[in-house]
Amino acid sequence: MDGPIERPTGVWDPGLQPERTSLAWQRVNLAGLGASLVSARLVAEVAPAIGYTLAALSATIAGAVTFIHSRRLASTLRALFVGHRLPDARVFALLVLLLVLIALGGLLFVIGGTVL
Repeated sequence: MDGPIERPTGVWDPGLQPERTSLAWQRVNLAGLGASLVSARLVAEVAPAIGYTLAALSATIAGAVTFIHSRRLASTLRALFVGHRLPDARVFALLVLLLVLIALGGLLFVIGGTVL
């Protein structure tokens, strides 16, 4: 099934819900990347090594989510068109990890001024 994806005939909602959902998750990913980089920048003022590590981890996770999610959209569309099971949601665990990095950066910034 590596060819172009053809829309099924019959009853099909042309509202492009998978594409809109994909775009929404891309916005969440970009917002998470931006917030984590701001958090890493603040931490870098207190502890540069930790801040740069947070920035590198955030960029890596956001890049991985972008790559995996683009492949997931294609498999979701194929599954919808042929009536198979939809792919799992394990990729969203990476987004949770990105949000945890943001929280960790904020926590390090708040307590880092006195401890680090």
